[in-house]
Amino acid sequence: MNTLRNKMIYQVFVRNYSQEGTFNALSKDLKRIKDLGTDILYLMPIHPIGELNRKGSMGSPYAIKDYYGISEDLGTLDDFKSLIKQAHELDLKVMIDIVFHHTAPDHVWVKEYPQFYVYKQGKLANKVGDWSDIADFEFDHNPELISKLTDVLLYWSKLGVDGYRFDVASMIPKAFYEYAFPRVKKLNPNTITLAESIDSNFVDYLRYHNHTCLSDAELYQYFDILYDYDNQVNFIGYLRHEKTFNDFIEAHRRQERIYPVDYVKARNVENHDNPRIHAYTQDKVKTINWLAYTFMSKGIAFLHFGVETLSDHMDYLFEKDPVDFSKIDDQIVYWIKTLSKLKKRRIFAQNYGYKLVSHPVDILHFEYENEEERLISICNISHAKGMIFIDLPEGEYRDLISNELIDVRFGQLKLSDYPMIISIKK
Repeated sequence: MNTLRNKMIYQVFVRNYSQEGTFNALSKDLKRIKDLGTDILYLMPIHPIGELNRKGSMGSPYAIKDYYGISEDLGTLDDFKSLIKQAHELDLKVMIDIVFHHTAPDHVWVKEYPQFYVYKQGKLANKVGDWSDIADFEFDHNPELISKLTDVLLYWSKLGVDGYRFDVASMIPKAFYEYAFPRVKKLNPNTITLAESIDSNFVDYLRYHNHTCLSDAELYQYFDILYDYDNQVNFIGYLRHEKTFNDFIEAHRRQERIYPVDYVKARNVENHDNPRIHAYTQDKVKTINWLAYTFMSKGIAFLHFGVETLSDHMDYLFEKDPVDFSKIDDQIVYWIKTLSKLKKRRIFAQNYGYKLVSHPVDILHFEYENEEERLISICNISHAKGMIFIDLPEGEYRDLISNELIDVRFGQLKLSDYPMIISIKK
């Protein structure tokens, strides 16, 4: 059993969550976020942003100049503490983004600890690429860097932070995790760790060039949850009509074979690095089916703020670009709330009795089974029509979401445009 699979993460970029773009404005909306079914509120980086070589007018939150500071536009440290307190009162965990692979080139450590950084021809540099607004850490033979970064985690944990999402976690060496995580877990054994593992193409590139690149299997030695990026090339490829549906499904099945039995993937269809799912579907019902996928596939559901507005606009990372929450779609909200409630069932947490079923059409058919029930979920992400074969006795079944009857005759059922979820009690 892994009860993280019963939960939902809601990702927020505070600057663009509201017109105000502050912790206090976000605090006012915590009840709405909780009511969606959220268990973990994940905040993208909250620290001061570097000014040297800044991208855009406001800069990337991933170019940090002080790990102990709060970006002034978001509010004060007291505002952040208040946000944590109010979130905890609603039984919401608070996770913050940790960017330990690099800093802004004007980070306070550049002068204090120049030995922490990568240099080329005497200048601050990157190991990979040439990103102008960041400078990479040099972890090799640098135990002091690992110790200092660990102190950062301990500082925020003592303030009440419940978890950490690690940016490009694959590029941080094992030595850091082996030193830092036991110390953080000693302070708070319930600390939740989420790794932004990287996509397969980037893995190939990094290893070809002899750079640190931990596999997902290695990251599971340290992290509770990993991004679903080992399947990202197939997922985005399918949406762009560059990969087959079978490519996507087989990559999903492969995860069951190669990862620890209690592995947890953050199932998502959009985030701050990728376009909105509605930008691909341009169809509300298809979007609903993809959202159902994030809940019905084995893992923790991960939603990006604003998905409930049915927006197809990917907010700008380097500018002020708030989501318009006046456009919340009630039907999308209904599905999120209903699916998140359904996700709490014990059957989703178990380590056995899970499979994907293939069909001649592009539908996501998940099945779970234990000694109490068999649960079937069919997400019609392609608007396929007609009948499909299904391994069910002839009869009528009640859909858990719509409460409508689903008729099975001669081992077949008629597809619905909307997700279909059936529970058969034993």
